[in-house]
Amino acid sequence: MATRSASLNVVTQLEYCTYCPKMCRHACPVSTTDGLEPHIPQAKMARLNQIRKGAATWDAASSAPIWACTGCRQCTVYCKHGNEPASVLFAGRAEATARGHGHPALAEYPDRFRNRDARLVKQLRDAVPAESFSSDANVGFWPGCDMVDKSRDDIASTLSLFRRVGAEHVRVVDAHNVCAGYPLLAAGYPDMFRWHAGKVAAEVERFKTVVLNCSACASAMRTLYPAEGITVRPEVLHLAEYLAQQADRIAPAEDRKPVYYHDPCYLARHVGVVDQPRRALSRVAEVREFAWSGTDSECCGGAGVLPKTMPRTADAMSKRRLAEIARKGGGTVVTSCGTCAFMLRRNAPDSVEVRDLPSIIEELSPSGDAPE
Repeated sequence: MATRSASLNVVTQLEYCTYCPKMCRHACPVSTTDGLEPHIPQAKMARLNQIRKGAATWDAASSAPIWACTGCRQCTVYCKHGNEPASVLFAGRAEATARGHGHPALAEYPDRFRNRDARLVKQLRDAVPAESFSSDANVGFWPGCDMVDKSRDDIASTLSLFRRVGAEHVRVVDAHNVCAGYPLLAAGYPDMFRWHAGKVAAEVERFKTVVLNCSACASAMRTLYPAEGITVRPEVLHLAEYLAQQADRIAPAEDRKPVYYHDPCYLARHVGVVDQPRRALSRVAEVREFAWSGTDSECCGGAGVLPKTMPRTADAMSKRRLAEIARKGGGTVVTSCGTCAFMLRRNAPDSVEVRDLPSIIEELSPSGDAPE
């Protein structure tokens, strides 16, 4: 992946993209799904540049293309200059929102976010036994909002898997939040994101290590929080990294069924976690690959608040992603992110089963004591 973007300011990136011969047009999962030329990375950046220069206005219609981005960074993989259209477009969203021209689907979003977060805290406490929580354990497990909201059975499987690998000491983080706040940034509210991030950092500082099953949460705590000057004191690991560390304690399956692994884009490209989930999964299954995988993985459509701003396109992206497996006759797709699991599951054809990483390892690994 290109690494020069940190040295390029927003104006430079907008200018480079505006006059680029569209070398990354194939790499945007939004435009390749909806087929709209205004949604290719070059066109989105050029539109924002026009608005910056006053050639277009800050209104909902004119700025609409800047919302056609999940922030997945696949375009950056193919940029010779290391441009970061995702970061620049998110900055454009913040400016549009500050001027009163945010996306109509995100009206009063900070209040909606806080209300959902409070609701999910209650749901998590109702779903998980009290003894599984702790405010002072060495290792805390942070499921993430979509795992709490959409797949609480996967939380139970994760806790069971911790016990199976001899990690009974891991406890669910007992906090007043379940989301690290990334959606606030993607929705154009950087100040609210910064405020929320400070709260979350204070909530988790009592742990030595925090293990997360949300790729956006992992990206937020490891990269976005420090960028805002917010210190996260514990070690931050994605669940796939933690399970990879415990891989030798996962009892291997005798008959390893074939499964396809879907890389969450925020995990593979933002955090750089690619080999670890495959290492853990290979203990119980034969890991097969999508045509686009690793740091070149296609986004499932769940990021960038796209399910709220462009719900049909978001679902179509998941369907497009799984169509490759359906064409091969179907099979099982495994991912390692609560959001990806939800998006792929609800859009899966009958021939494709979608599983989250901890639940399928817990199911396929033989029961019994963890290997020494």
